Amino acid sequence: MGYECQQVFRDSLGRFDFYCYLEDDLLLADPWFFIKLAWFNRLAGDGRLLQPHRYEMLSHVVARKVYIDGPLKPEIYAPFRDLDSLPEIAAEALGTPITFQPAGNPHSGCYFLNAAQMTYWAAQPYFLDRATSFVGPLESAATLGILRAFEIYKPAREQAAFLEIQHYGAQFLAQVGTQLPIVEE
Repeated sequence: MGYECQQVFRDSLGRFDFYCYLEDDLLLADPWFFIKLAWFNRLAGDGRLLQPHRYEMLSHVVARKVYIDGPLKPEIYAPFRDLDSLPEIAAEALGTPITFQPAGNPHSGCYFLNAAQMTYWAAQPYFLDRATSFVGPLESAATLGILRAFEIYKPAREQAAFLEIQHYGAQFLAQVGTQLPIVEE
């Protein structure tokens, strides 16, 4: 489905301000979401893409909101991007300092490209090659193309709520301590 969506985007070039892909289990509730994306693009340029942090919510535990996409092992993203070569971006939003960092995990199950970014990506030779070399087919459809085309950033973890999207349910949280290790920082 992700690659079919990209074909629709290519066929619709020049018709929209944003081209948005979301997996079917994501909830977008921030009314300022697209304003924040446009602001980031004015600040950092169209060669950089701001991705949201995904989170899950639980109603029956103390930690009700948990961000679920921790950093990946470098060997997963190293074939596509050298994160060490990318600078942090510091700015002020509504009087508050905010830092954007190269995404140690570029996958968010979604992407939001402005018209210039979509036009650039669609012109790349690898666009719509349907490669599956980033984690698996689902992750590749959502992330591999943008990872090849853009420097991907996310808000610093301390400011993750600046740009976030809810992953519906508790699929990832249910795995903590069983299939996913508990990581202490």
